[in-house]
Amino acid sequence: MTPFPNAGAINSTPSSRQRGRGRTGSPGAAAFAVAIAVALLVVAAPAGATMYKWVDKNGKVVYSDQPPPADVKSEIVKPPPPPVNPNAARELADKELEIRQRDKKRADDAQTAEKARAEATRQRENCVQARGQLQALQQSANVVRYNEKGERIVLDDAARREATERQQQAVLENCK
Repeated sequence: MTPFPNAGAINSTPSSRQRGRGRTGSPGAAAFAVAIAVALLVVAAPAGATMYKWVDKNGKVVYSDQPPPADVKSEIVKPPPPPVNPNAARELADKELEIRQRDKKRADDAQTAEKARAEATRQRENCVQARGQLQALQQSANVVRYNEKGERIVLDDAARREATERQQQAVLENCK
């Protein structure tokens, strides 16, 4: 005889603690879920209902979600407008301010980009001009300059070297 008489046997009847339980764990949980679902349907039903207005035989105005009899003239009542947002004006002003600030930033960015393009163009032109003048100084045998009176002066070798050095410095500054 084994010390455990029911070892290996499968009990096909549920214990007293398991009786009446569904998958939710307690008998009241399923009923509670059904009650919540029904309550939500009851609350939500009037929101989508069509409202009718008509005058009955006694002259009373009747409002109902049920259509009137066929021989009675009726009209469909529009639902009330949604509640007004008390912060709508402030939110609109904030959005307009944000749009204006964004447009101003775009305009400032465009202006800055245009200035940068103009500066880059000016820098390229100065570079081309400085290189051309340096090349002319290095290749010409006779370099001519004009003084304050407009007279032509031919540069000697020392003045030419000095002018070449200045022009090389101009190339370095303008051709970065």
